[in-house]
Formats: sequence, structure tokens, C-alpha cells
Amino acid sequence: MIMRYNFLKSFLAIGVVVGMIFAINACKKNDGIKIAPQASLFASAGAAGSYFIPNDPNTVYKIPVGLTAPATSDITIDFSVTSSSATEGQQYTIAKKSVTIKAGSTVDSIPIKGLFSGFTSSRRDTLVFKITSTALPTVSGSNSFTLILQQFCPLVMSDFAGDFTVLEDGWEDYFPGDVIPLTVSGNTVSFYYGTAADATRKPIVIKVDPTTFATSVDAVAYGHYASPLIFSAKSVTAGTNVVVPCDKKITVTLNHTSSAGNYGNYRISLQKQ
Repeated sequence: MIMRYNFLKSFLAIGVVVGMIFAINACKKNDGIKIAPQASLFASAGAAGSYFIPNDPNTVYKIPVGLTAPATSDITIDFSVTSSSATEGQQYTIAKKSVTIKAGSTVDSIPIKGLFSGFTSSRRDTLVFKITSTALPTVSGSNSFTLILQQFCPLVMSDFAGDFTVLEDGWEDYFPGDVIPLTVSGNTVSFYYGTAADATRKPIVIKVDPTTFATSVDAVAYGHYASPLIFSAKSVTAGTNVVVPCDKKITVTLNHTSSAGNYGNYRISLQKQ
């Protein structure tokens, strides 16, 4: 869905660009100014594209390349691909470094295949495509296109039920390597801190946004430890408040309080065994 939408958006964009160029040329009188009859361009050169790579060997992202006037014969446009981090054959593959626009057409596309296995959930790579053909001029500012590649896994809430290893708990109720059980209900994930197992004990219920994967916790009095003080927690804004479906990892930062005061903000991060 994401890739189809990106391609449609780019396809429409190239139509607008080509249409504007035709309109400008049509409005000019024959005043002796020579206008290049044809030029090549990337339709979405002004904005970087995003390629979310699923665990699917058939995944493909298409980058539209066009001409300002229909080709009278087949025209081949050569391009280069550079990256400071990605390696062809490890993070992506491209069948060839050229695209042929058929006679009578103004647009075709460069297909690129992202390799899911070449990424971790935190890895981002940037590719820069540049038209290198010299047979035709290029539209100024439109001869290159930037594409950002990253791994994508769908959110499956059932993956977040079961035993999870503690990666971090700033509150120090648990320590790295401890294992605690998580339960799932709808778009929420729940766990208990190690408070007294009586009527005051309540779960920390982490809400997961199914669109952004962001996590949050509504204020909850979750229980007491050795003293009568009842402790409460709620989430605070943090860039790490997310679930990572590919890694089956969940993180949220909580502000802990009691009637004695505010103890500060502490992150807890868990990953499925």
C-alpha cells in the first residue's frame, strides 16, 4: 500500500511538471528564443522518497523518470546510484543502470529491490540517483533523486505476549536480564512491577498506536513495596516510546510518583525471548 501510494504520487507529480513545461512553452511566441524540445528529469527530485522494505522477496520500489516531450523513438536514460552506507547486493539490488522510455511515451520507472535481510530495525540508508546521460539536457534541479531505505515489519500485537527479557529499567524494579511476562489485550500490553501481591497491585497498561507504533501509559496507581506508600506511574513524552515489530521490542518512559513526591522519569525496555 505504501509503495503503491508513493508511486502514484510520483506519477501524478511528473504529469504536473511536464504539463507546466508544455504550458510555458506554448505561451511563448516565436521570438527567436531556442527552447530545448526535450529534456529528462526525476519527477520527485525535490523531496526524498521513503522505501519501507517488508520481509517479501517480491518487494519493489519504482522511481519515475520522465521527458518533457514524448519520445519520437526509444530513448535510454542512464543513471548512477551512490550511497555512503548501503552496498548493492547487500541492502538493495538494481537490474541495470538505465531506463528506456518507449516512443510516444513521456515516463517510465527505475525498479529497485530492497533486501530485508540487509537491515536491522534501526538501520537507515540513503541512496542518491543521478541522471548521467549527456545525449539530452536535464531539467534544472531535477536530475537527481534521494531515496531512504529502512526495514519494515507489520505490527502483530500477539507477538508482544509471553516472556520478555528486561533490557533496561531505570526505576530498578527489574534488572537487565530479568524475565517478566507480558499480556496483550487489543492494542495494549500489560506487565506488573514487583509490588506487593495484594488488592493495591495494578498492571502497567501500555497503549500501542497501531499506526505510529508509539507507546503511552495512562496514570495508574500500581501498588506498594515494603512501605504503605502507593506508587503511581504515567508515561512522559520521549522519542524512544515505541514498539519495534521486527525486534519484538517495547519501550516506554514513565514518571513515578507517590504521596511523598515525584521520583522522576525512568525508561523500561523489554524484548521477547
